[in-house]
Amino acid sequence: MDFLRKWPVSRDIKRGRALEGEGYFDQALAVYESCLEHATPEEKTVALRHLGHCALRLGQLARARQALAEAVRLAPEDPDAWLLLGSASLELRDITGAEEAFHEALKHAPDRLDILYAQVEVYAVKFPRAAFEAGKRVITLMLANPDEADRLRFPRELPIVFLRNLAVEQRFVDETIAYLDELAAKGGWIRPVALNHKGMLLANTGKHDEAVRAYQEVLSADPEFDAARFNLGLVHARRRDFEAAKTALSMYAKRHPTDALSPYGFGVLAETKPDVPEMIRLYTFFLERVKNTPPAAQSLGRLDVARGWVQHVETVLEHAKRHRVEGHTDDGAPKP
Repeated sequence: MDFLRKWPVSRDIKRGRALEGEGYFDQALAVYESCLEHATPEEKTVALRHLGHCALRLGQLARARQALAEAVRLAPEDPDAWLLLGSASLELRDITGAEEAFHEALKHAPDRLDILYAQVEVYAVKFPRAAFEAGKRVITLMLANPDEADRLRFPRELPIVFLRNLAVEQRFVDETIAYLDELAAKGGWIRPVALNHKGMLLANTGKHDEAVRAYQEVLSADPEFDAARFNLGLVHARRRDFEAAKTALSMYAKRHPTDALSPYGFGVLAETKPDVPEMIRLYTFFLERVKNTPPAAQSLGRLDVARGWVQHVETVLEHAKRHRVEGHTDDGAPKP
């Protein structure tokens, strides 16, 4: 009888994990919930941890925290459950709860990159300077243990993106640029990555000529690093070197003909000139393309696009349409 009861539960947990792995979080959550009544304590812990992850991904934060709190009660030595509980608490702005959960996770897995990085994000809320130093430690560990990052499927550029954003928010720009130069000097895969983020940091602080040189160094280190071509096109547009911008963006578009970023980059160029009819055409095309084939979140981290880039395009198009309805020409003058 125990076997007959256990078999459907283990089967359903496997089915839930398959659905979760494919991104069907709502369906997976329902499967995990159906397992709880007849699961053994060990099975229940697994089901609750995965249920919490699905609820977290679906934005059901209270449900996620409830499930994960029960999971760590049943298995207090499970670092994965503590990590997810901390993430849910952080999303709920419970900073103290997040700190406690990540601390417990690190007790059982003291050098795990994903847990250490989660702790960095908590530090950033109250102690930006500590977050900066902790982020550097994560990068050092990642470079020392590259296989660990791959095993955890930890995005290698994530802590570098974090430091770049923190530098802009907290005005750590000069020391972050110096640190990125240190990373670039190490060579290997980290060199073009560090130089690309250096270029973005320079571009976003108005140092356009230096940003151009940084992107050119990226392409010298790795000619296949196409994000640098896109970023180079945008910074040339900001410098109002429209021919150079067109050349860089054309090279990117040639290598990525179906990418949503191509019409976006040319749309930014048209907006900067300004060429309003061309901007409207390209931004409209971009919105259609990004809806059908959105860029991967991981690839966006190495591109010089603002967090609200899609909303910016929608706002610009709405303004342009209203401008025309109110009787203005594309250059802003009233129609005769």
